[in-house]
Amino acid sequence: MLSPESEIELNPIPIIERTIANAINQMLFGFAFHTESQNEEYRILKTALSTSISLGGSLSVVFGLNFPKIVPKLPYFKQQMDAFRESYWEMRNYFEKIITEHKNELKNRKEDFEAEDYVEAYLQEASKTSSSNFTDDYLINILIDLWGAGQETTANTCIFSLLYVLNNPKVQEKIHTELDSVIGSDRMVTLADKNSLIYVNAFINEIQRSVNLLPQNLFHKTTRDTKIGEFFIPKNTTVIPQISMVLLDENIFPEPEKFKPERFIENNGNLKKFDELIPFSIGKRQCLGESLARMQIYLFVTNFYNQFKISSIDPKYPPSLKKNPGFAIQPTQFTCNIKKRFA
Repeated sequence: MLSPESEIELNPIPIIERTIANAINQMLFGFAFHTESQNEEYRILKTALSTSISLGGSLSVVFGLNFPKIVPKLPYFKQQMDAFRESYWEMRNYFEKIITEHKNELKNRKEDFEAEDYVEAYLQEASKTSSSNFTDDYLINILIDLWGAGQETTANTCIFSLLYVLNNPKVQEKIHTELDSVIGSDRMVTLADKNSLIYVNAFINEIQRSVNLLPQNLFHKTTRDTKIGEFFIPKNTTVIPQISMVLLDENIFPEPEKFKPERFIENNGNLKKFDELIPFSIGKRQCLGESLARMQIYLFVTNFYNQFKISSIDPKYPPSLKKNPGFAIQPTQFTCNIKKRFA
């Protein structure tokens, strides 16, 4: 048991990943991963997602998605592309099973039942309309977006919040000072407290800016000949917007390589707004789960640091901030000390 007088050494990554997965699963499907069979489902789903994310930004997959007819002739590229496809179908098969289970359960419900999760709400709406948009295939793709993208990006943002604190211990002191002033106990921090937690919000903004979780962004295609400044881009050109060019622009964020939550605080103490803070991208293909991710990150960060204090095993050698490439940036495995702040 953790207590204010003792601390333990642990790897927080699996715990954070599981916590976020349970929250997302509860919202989408109405249950968390608790039973033995559910734990096995989580393991399969998480493995498939990790494979998909790590390969999604690789040269092999990027090349394969753009030149599908050439890949079979290149053994290494084909191997990587096959693994990427297999991980996609693992996730798809799981979501198909969940949808089928929900359909069977709904057969015994009244027509005007109150939906308890996202899939129920979708199926309920689909039964009321003849629109061709409400298909199982469309639902599966939404679930892959919400579960896949939401799980990995949200969990990794929370994990990097620990890594940056371990590398900047004074930041944690400022977080605790604000939480003690605003919350003042071990009660649950809620969304109602958000506007009062200026430094914590600035800290979260700086985490998202510094991590640059989706360096490659999603593929886009020009629908017509386009000119941007002096550059001409022909119709049907594949375009990959580089979010990092904005998040790390020294003209917008001076000394972008330094971790400074204060950059998001006005001189009058209010939270400073930057239109250029776009970790979820912008436009029609902006992250579908942005509002969910923002809520989860805020609730995790505020409640974690209100309840706990973390420190490096050896203060002289804090864990690495190395960002491992993939479709989404991956943290390096690490351990740290953790202790409770309240009895």
